[in-house]
Amino acid sequence: MKAQAWKGEMVLGLIAYLFVGLMFLASRACAQNWVEEQTYVNQGVVTPRIDGLFTKTVSKQWGSFAWLQVQQIYSQGYAGATYSPKPCLQFALGAGLEQDKHPARIGSYVYLCKGPVSGLTVFEGGGSGFWYKVETNYQATHRIGIGTLSERYRGHGPKFEYSVPHTPIKLWFAPLIIHNSISPLFGLRWNL
Repeated sequence: MKAQAWKGEMVLGLIAYLFVGLMFLASRACAQNWVEEQTYVNQGVVTPRIDGLFTKTVSKQWGSFAWLQVQQIYSQGYAGATYSPKPCLQFALGAGLEQDKHPARIGSYVYLCKGPVSGLTVFEGGGSGFWYKVETNYQATHRIGIGTLSERYRGHGPKFEYSVPHTPIKLWFAPLIIHNSISPLFGLRWNL
């Protein structure tokens, strides 16, 4: 039991160090960098989670990224390389650790955009199993975005975004359908 608790603390510590280091790098990066607080409500249970994505361009087509996810009973972090054959198309693949009996974790994403439309697909695998997230967005106005969100274990549904004027903050809401009920997901993203 103590060994398992120690492993969990070690993973959380590594993620914390990764997060602090990436915050320092993010100020120098010219690609997308953000931290997001999410609150998921399902059957009266409120589950907060913090996600973070940090990217850095190394050359015209190549770059690096790091991803972290922290919540009360689970955390993970991984980093890797990005490849952008075109300005609005990016592929990423990375490896890292998660809080699990078998802590090895791999993750990948594909980001695509064309004008006001964008899409992000994330796939992960490792000790705790397969996970995915698919997001689309249509930037209807400078402040309003409308799209869809699908995430394993949380559900599928529409997503509505609002960019707060004169701030790097975006608020969003997604009423997700899972097991024939609606579970709201609220988010606050801070662009760095």
